[in-house]
Amino acid sequence: MTHVQKKHSIHGYTLSESVYPPRLKQARHTHLEASFSFVLAGSYVENYGRQIAARQPSTVVFHPPHESHAVDFESGARILSVQFGSERFAYIRERSVTLNASASSQTEATAWLGNKIYQEFRRMDAASGLAIEGLIFEVLAEAARSKVSTGEKNSPRWLKQVRDFLHANFSEPIVLEDVARIADVHPVHLARVFRRRYDCTIGEYVRRQRVEYASRRISASTDSLTEIALAAGFTDQSHFARTFKNHLGVTPGEYRKISRSC
Repeated sequence: MTHVQKKHSIHGYTLSESVYPPRLKQARHTHLEASFSFVLAGSYVENYGRQIAARQPSTVVFHPPHESHAVDFESGARILSVQFGSERFAYIRERSVTLNASASSQTEATAWLGNKIYQEFRRMDAASGLAIEGLIFEVLAEAARSKVSTGEKNSPRWLKQVRDFLHANFSEPIVLEDVARIADVHPVHLARVFRRRYDCTIGEYVRRQRVEYASRRISASTDSLTEIALAAGFTDQSHFARTFKNHLGVTPGEYRKISRSC
């Protein structure tokens, strides 16, 4: 059973923080209003249209009005949802931030924006409504850019090779020249194409992989934060804590408390 922890309605938006217990399965259903979700902790698998996607921490997922999906919360999750009233969404579409199909994004930008919305949602003072609305527009813009980027079909074959290498070796020291040698391209060309395709530098991409690995291990194990930091590729605890908070908006210790309450 889903447990709504907190809920607020402001300026045509309804924000809610919900906990979905492990092994919960939601059959295919339809939401009448547009919405996006920000995964705070845990993960889930979503089936929409003919696609299946795994949603990890710090992912923003946008759904347009009347889209149906089925969800499997195998390991449980904590999610911040933002639902758009029909008038508010019409206002957004008139100003050309238009999303007619599902879109998701998991970048440093969306992680930062999602966590800023969550911080304002938890604070909810006199200025929070204005702050949240501005951040929502930025999240939608990032999701729209991600959709365009994901639809690109002309990415060079070597770029996938580079991405696979980074996923397999994120915990090791990585030098740009070595990655370029693997791809057999010039380092400057590699850096430019990679940033255009993934909207971040290779260094930022690797840091994100380390934080994602650490967040999964914090949620799923009782290993010490020091052990997790070293396994993720961080050289010391302070660097780990600082990078983790920059990405997710909370410290590793705070994240562990949140994930254990899912």
